[in-house]
Amino acid sequence: MTKPKTARNVGLFRTAMESTARDALFGTASDFPRLIEIDLARIHPNPHQPRRFFDPDDMASLAQSIERHGLKQPILVQEQAKGDYILVAGERRFRAHEMLGRDTIFAIVTSGDTDELALVENVQRVDLSALELAEALARLMDTHHYTQEELGGIVGKSQSYVSHTLRLNSLPARIKQEYASSHRDVSRSVLVEVAWVKDEAEQLALWDRVKNGAKTVKDARASKAGAEPAGAAVPAPVTRLMSSVKRLNKQVGAILPHRDSLGDEERAALRILHRQLTELLGDEAV
Repeated sequence: MTKPKTARNVGLFRTAMESTARDALFGTASDFPRLIEIDLARIHPNPHQPRRFFDPDDMASLAQSIERHGLKQPILVQEQAKGDYILVAGERRFRAHEMLGRDTIFAIVTSGDTDELALVENVQRVDLSALELAEALARLMDTHHYTQEELGGIVGKSQSYVSHTLRLNSLPARIKQEYASSHRDVSRSVLVEVAWVKDEAEQLALWDRVKNGAKTVKDARASKAGAEPAGAAVPAPVTRLMSSVKRLNKQVGAILPHRDSLGDEERAALRILHRQLTELLGDEAV
């Protein structure tokens, strides 16, 4: 029996047809990305770019990679008036092109809310620090009046994750400044624990103990009377690094069959890691 064409069915059918429509000239899908080459001078930075920290060594490595291998992943831009574009995602690649003295860059033209797109792109790439993400989420909520649940849906995280991350914005200014400048290895979970402490003086005291080696807020509290934090025989940064190494070993094994899909930024980041590990182990660079 043929299913009647209700208004909803017709709408779904039309949507499906539109999504599979083909370009009459090239035969590509209607949502095929629009790739163009743009003068760098026509691209304007996004004032709400969630990423705030650009490591100079990281940038130099990325520029070197692009110079040697070319740009493997175009940036994202949104068309503005008079032939100008606003940068949506890929500011590191854009800056690397400036460092190389390039005049143009390959870009994919996109549409939608630039703040949301920039945030989602960075979240997917796990490219933001905990505090950068907290600031970006708060700005989106202020701009669009999203609930925490709606915001979680946009970035693909749970409501509780969004709630805990937003709490980081309440941290004292000194903690934010010291984390951004020299303690970005402190985990998000520790920052969240400190952020939920109500007394600012206690937050600062806990933070100082975390900087001095406490792995968790529990350890920091235990060391309040001057006792060594649990597990102090192995410095906390070493313990955190070895936990990361275990996870990294599994991830590297999983990605080996897909090594050709690594883009410029991924390769540059891996080269920086290789250089840092070589320096850490005291081995001579090959």
